[in-house]
Amino acid sequence: MNLKKQFALTLASVGLGAALIGGGTFAYFSDQEKVENTFAAGTLDLAVNPEVVFDLKNMKPGDKAKRTYKLTNNGTLAIQNVFLTSDYTVTDAKGNNSEDLGKHLRVNFIYNVDNKDVVVYSDTLAEMKAKQGTTRPDLLAGHTLNAKDINDIRVEIEFVENNKDQNQFQGDGVKLKWTLDATQTKGKEL
Repeated sequence: MNLKKQFALTLASVGLGAALIGGGTFAYFSDQEKVENTFAAGTLDLAVNPEVVFDLKNMKPGDKAKRTYKLTNNGTLAIQNVFLTSDYTVTDAKGNNSEDLGKHLRVNFIYNVDNKDVVVYSDTLAEMKAKQGTTRPDLLAGHTLNAKDINDIRVEIEFVENNKDQNQFQGDGVKLKWTLDATQTKGKEL
């Protein structure tokens, strides 16, 4: 055998022996743990009872009617605001209106604080409709409706007597639609 082959074979044998010795003495420890997390979003669920607050007939200028409805938070998160959006349509029974009946119907939202009535918002239907998208009343008036809490909201509708001829409104009707939008309280560090 020539010297180069013998040297290469010796070198290969030494390398193989070193690999076997190193592989046999190498130890590898490992451990694995799992961490499981859950995240669940809370819910906002505002309920209104009754759904029809007013069903009035034969109103005349100067008449007022008060009704109470309940705002219930059926969700798991506190409600910071309940914003009101108002829309209505007038039925002109005789086709003779020169004015909008909504300008003559005033709505007062009353919040009971410590057994005292506080008017939190007052406007005519026409003014409320004109403010759509700009300023909407907050029916909670700065109070928070916590999960499972119930708040009474009193509403007064008044056919405003303006001491002028309002005969054009005889027999007319108004169909009023209110939309209540609940918003959550501010986020916090958990």
